[in-house]
Amino acid sequence: MSASRIKAADRTKVCQQLVTELKKRYSSRVPKTERNVLDSLLFAVCLENSSHDKAELALKRLHESFFDYNEARVSSITELQHVFVDSTEPEWRAMRVRETLQFVFEGRYSYDLEDFRKRNLDSAEKYLKNIKSLTPFIVAYTMLTTLKTHTVPCSDSITRLSIWLGLLPDQTDVVAANDLLKAAVRKSDVPLFLFLINEAANDPEFQEVITKVPIPDQADPLETLKGATSRLKDLIAGKITPAKPAKKKKAAESTSTPKKKTTKTKSAAGSTKTKTETKKKTATKTSKKTSAGTKTKKKTR
Repeated sequence: MSASRIKAADRTKVCQQLVTELKKRYSSRVPKTERNVLDSLLFAVCLENSSHDKAELALKRLHESFFDYNEARVSSITELQHVFVDSTEPEWRAMRVRETLQFVFEGRYSYDLEDFRKRNLDSAEKYLKNIKSLTPFIVAYTMLTTLKTHTVPCSDSITRLSIWLGLLPDQTDVVAANDLLKAAVRKSDVPLFLFLINEAANDPEFQEVITKVPIPDQADPLETLKGATSRLKDLIAGKITPAKPAKKKKAAESTSTPKKKTTKTKSAAGSTKTKTETKKKTATKTSKKTSAGTKTKKKTR
């Protein structure tokens, strides 16, 4: 039986179902915050592979830990990484913040990026990609929030969850994930979808299951896709758990080990006795020879 081909409408329907389920666990509204272009860019650094609340806290800590962005720009990676104490990869995040601030300042001697909003899409994307340390997620998120482009930023955690659910095929990378989800999620629905899928992807309660439980069978991609919603329901309900590791058999090993030790001990004891007896016999023979020699000398005299 040949595998069914997936249409864009099929993935759209599943995405809508996932949003319905995720709203029950998280929120039906996207947190609203007004940020300038530079803060939107730095927030993207904080948000990648992290929950929204942790990202908000990290950006707030960045503002409070340094007098201004100029001080942050000349700070060391060690000093900056304390901002991301609750986040994964704090060194990489610190490096991206510093390189972003250095790139912006060296290009215009200020941190005002508001003219970025007037750029066309190609020019804006090219500008962001010139900051070498920025990831596809950071670039796409900045484009989404400042220029309102139709894109679905995908981090490693979002892509991993999407594959695990069956929403995306196995071996999909973050760039391909962006393209596939962009075709499936309407532009007006992207902010809510992104918020919800990112929260689930970085929910600490799900991490063990997502990383240890195998992804669904990929033999029929359409059937795998259709099963994504029920798999999410089971994940939220706690019905999916990692398999417990098999217990190691120690009985045979523990039984054989003492026997070997005993044998060695006995053989060692036996060899010790043999050596002692040999020494005794040698000593006896020597003493006999000595006494015999003494007697001969006496007779001679």
